[in-house]
Amino acid sequence: MTKLRYCERVDTRFPVVFAGEAYVGEGTVLNVSVPGCAIHSREQVQPGSYLEMRILVPDAPSPLRVGLAKVRWCEGRQFGVEFIQMPGEDQVRLGQLVKKEVPLALPPRSNAWQEANS
Repeated sequence: MTKLRYCERVDTRFPVVFAGEAYVGEGTVLNVSVPGCAIHSREQVQPGSYLEMRILVPDAPSPLRVGLAKVRWCEGRQFGVEFIQMPGEDQVRLGQLVKKEVPLALPPRSNAWQEANS
């Protein structure tokens, strides 16, 4: 079954540090969108649990802070989270990051398409 998404996801390989109620873990953000992300980690998390996160974005002066995220699914060493609470400035930075990266994730258009639409 194909999962339909209402927001574009951008492939990434950003380091992430997260903390749950009784543990701290680290991993890699595999893809990100404005409402959430997918993470690969050795730490076992449970669907329905809540995390605090710091996503380390290359060339950024500080990490993206997620004050509260909910684990929505787990498959092996991967899990997906929904961002519930983020500081406003980090929401803006995330939106800019996704918007900037989305065109890079799309396949290039052919010369014929470009000529026809110029």
